[in-house]
Amino acid sequence: MDDDELTPPNKCPVCGSDPRTHPGLRFKINTKCYHRICEGCVDRNFSSGKAECPIGGCHVSLWKREWRTQTFEDLKIEREVEIRKRVNKILDRQEEEFESKRYYDDFLELREEMIMNLVLRTDVAATNRKLKEYAIANGLKVDTSETADPSTKALKKKDVDPTVADPSGLIKGLKKKIIPVAVAPYDPFMGMSRNRDYYEVKESYVARARGKPAEAMVAAGYDFGQYMDECLLRAFAGLGVFIQDEMAAKDNAAVPAPGTGEVKVADDVF
Repeated sequence: MDDDELTPPNKCPVCGSDPRTHPGLRFKINTKCYHRICEGCVDRNFSSGKAECPIGGCHVSLWKREWRTQTFEDLKIEREVEIRKRVNKILDRQEEEFESKRYYDDFLELREEMIMNLVLRTDVAATNRKLKEYAIANGLKVDTSETADPSTKALKKKDVDPTVADPSGLIKGLKKKIIPVAVAPYDPFMGMSRNRDYYEVKESYVARARGKPAEAMVAAGYDFGQYMDECLLRAFAGLGVFIQDEMAAKDNAAVPAPGTGEVKVADDVF
């Protein structure tokens, strides 16, 4: 039995302070060993860094940030709520992600079983290992404050089918992921060739652009050659368009539809 279990609930098991001798005394707990000590003992023992829990016989290493104000009067309820929050955050799946209602019910049963294993301290190591494997395989954040389990191996992305919803295999019946089709980058020239067939950029063009009239264009990293090349490309881009071909295509489109006297006229491209 721990020392804090033999201590009255309103008395600190470390320094012995109680609200009668120290008005305004506040207690804090941590979510690893769930021991309860006063705020002053937390400051004295953990302000300089990571340290062991000051309760006799407890060797859990803690940071000061891991101590917080107690929410529920019963520490057993406090512990169960924290475990449920942690497991639900990792195993966060919705019904629409499953192929059927039966698979979703099986998932809920699995999650509740893992929660109760941790609450009742049954197969704790195996349950934590499964949760960590699931978190790593699905790219979730893993608590780095805990000692890494050497039996837990992170799955490499190249070894995982991108359509598989759960690479760890813990949850069954999930729908396959639908990989979106890659969208081509926006092309302001709408597929028009950018070949330099009608011009070439000469050094004299660039030298002229560097003259006094262009001093306002000077900026860090600005490439005058690229600027001149882009200007010439836009100026000569229309040389690849022939009006005769456009008009011929328009005339060919203006023919009567079979069996009717209607004439379908293509939209004027100009």
